Amino acid sequence: MSRRWRIILIVFAAFTLLVSGCAITYHVKNNNIVKKATPIGVEYFKKVYDVTVEFTDSQVMGEYVRPDVVLYGYINNDVNERISIAINYNTYEVQYVGGPEWLLEKGEKILLRINSEVRLCFV
Repeated sequence: MSRRWRIILIVFAAFTLLVSGCAITYHVKNNNIVKKATPIGVEYFKKVYDVTVEFTDSQVMGEYVRPDVVLYGYINNDVNERISIAINYNTYEVQYVGGPEWLLEKGEKILLRINSEVRLCFV
């Protein structure tokens, strides 16, 4: 093998290792964000809406877009009752919640009661 081909092969191998290493680091970071946000989302739905949820998917937004992790799932083992929750992964505060209209209306009433008693502000 000529010297030129060896250099090309070494550069290609180094580039491949660098790119795959960065991808693995990115994936591990996103998994850690989702693992930390999931119990927060479950607790939020239980406390505010008094429902049990299961999250089945997630999406971690880039910091340059918005530092949120969005968790997608369903309510009480009913896959037709889809919900979502966005949590800021810098502060781990709930940003917004999505779900069926009946659930969101139920939550607003509970939020008002919680806010007047405990004086907390929920989004």
